[in-house]
This record gives sequence, C-alpha cells and structure tokens, in this order.
Amino acid sequence: MSLAQLTRAPVRTIEPSATVAEAARLMCEQSVGALVITDASGVTPLGIITDRDLVWMIAEGLDARQATVDQFVRSSLQTVHVSDSLSAATKKMRESGVRRLPIVDQERRLLGIISLDDILVLLGRELADVAAAITSEFEHERRISAAHKPTKAM
Repeated sequence: MSLAQLTRAPVRTIEPSATVAEAARLMCEQSVGALVITDASGVTPLGIITDRDLVWMIAEGLDARQATVDQFVRSSLQTVHVSDSLSAATKKMRESGVRRLPIVDQERRLLGIISLDDILVLLGRELADVAAAITSEFEHERRISAAHKPTKAM
C-alpha cells in the first residue's frame, strides 16, 4: 500500500517565526499533536513541532510567548515520498526515532503527514479483516461437514 492512499490532509502547518504559544493554541484549536513547520509559502516542510516539544519547552522554563518554533526547523528533516510504501515509512520512523513523517511529492511539496497512530489504526483494521476471514472460513467448514454426514448402511 502506498502512502498516497494514507495521506492525511490537510496538514496543519505553522511558519518558523510563530511563537510556541501560537503553536500550542493552534494545536488545541485543530485537535492535533503536531504541526509541520513550513516556509513562508506553506509548501515546503522545514520541521515539525509536537506536543512533546511543548512539554519539553515548559520543563526548560522557556517563555512560550517569546520563543519561536524555528528552533524545530531541521536541515535533516525526515520525510517520505507519496509513492513510498507503508513499510518504507515505518522503517524510516524506526531508524529516525520519530512518530510522524511529512509526506512530500517530487518537488518536496507537502502533501500530507503520516503518524504511528495512523499506521496502528490501519494495521488494526487489516488484522480485524484477517480474523473475520478466518472466522468465516471456520463457520463455512462446519456447515459443509454437517451437511455431508455419512448415512448408515442397511
């Protein structure tokens, strides 16, 4: 399955000059745990700020009204291409130690985001479908064997 089928859009974004307080407010308003930091055009992903980052900043005593999200801009931001497989995305998450990856196209334009939560929900549904198929097979086998009981010879 390609990421094109799993892309969650629209992606909630924020500019690097925004304050951490603005990021927190936007996360609350949009009910999301992460914002993709983009360039001024809102097209190219530069980083991600997460709810965990907000907790870290509070613990460090930073003033959320003064600190900006640009400190979460990464030159080595991990992304996945829209045509990549789900397996490739999970491998990149594991190797990079991240829970979310922006999904980009050939020109590195932001198309969506995928999270470990998205993957777990998808895999849970897939496993439920497999379990249902197995259950159905067992029920079908029982009906066939009951209908073909040997008859007693006279």
